[in-house]
Amino acid sequence: MTVVKKWAVLFDLDGTLVDTAPLWRAALTALIGRRQAVPAGVVDGLRGLTALEAVITVHRRLGWSDADPIADVTWVERFVRRRHLDGGARWDGFGLRLVADLRQHGVPVGLVTSSSREIVNALLTHNDVPRFDVVVCGDDVARAKPAPDPYLLGARRLRLPPSQCVVVEDSPTGLSSAMAAGCPVVVVGDYGSPSPSGRATCLADLTVPTLFAAAPPETPDGDPS
Repeated sequence: MTVVKKWAVLFDLDGTLVDTAPLWRAALTALIGRRQAVPAGVVDGLRGLTALEAVITVHRRLGWSDADPIADVTWVERFVRRRHLDGGARWDGFGLRLVADLRQHGVPVGLVTSSSREIVNALLTHNDVPRFDVVVCGDDVARAKPAPDPYLLGARRLRLPPSQCVVVEDSPTGLSSAMAAGCPVVVVGDYGSPSPSGRATCLADLTVPTLFAAAPPETPDGDPS
């Protein structure tokens, strides 16, 4: 099978290619534990948020009106970065295989994440991580997901229209961002139900042909394969 190079794939990072949720929960829990006992459920429901949004949400839930969110974001990100450098988060083997297969077929591949450049750079130091043609981080855009800005920037850096950039996402926040940007979406993991622009599937089942079949780009030229 030959895939025409005019198509690209943009991957989300957290929860899609790397299971980072436990590390972020641990970091936020440790942050709270420095000041008080950790209430049950206080770090729940933060999936898809930026570090700043997650910290602000935790401050609000705990009534920490005098806390400095920027200082706490710095602390939390240093915690996560240290764990990444120590190998605390592992890349999904199926995801890495898919990225490598796409590159072998000549398909440009990008990474679009709400995580900071410092965090992403720590993750990209792992030896088994393939090269991405573009990397868009949370500090590259004025508005993070669910705004369309991250995926619009990813498509622009690849010099392709968003309609020709298939997005692989795992969260409602990321799905909203990709749809708002006009990208076709494949939703992986256990999130939600099928929608017009994305349907839940398993990353382990995705290959180059099935990826494009799951979210066929809508262009006058038709089939990408």
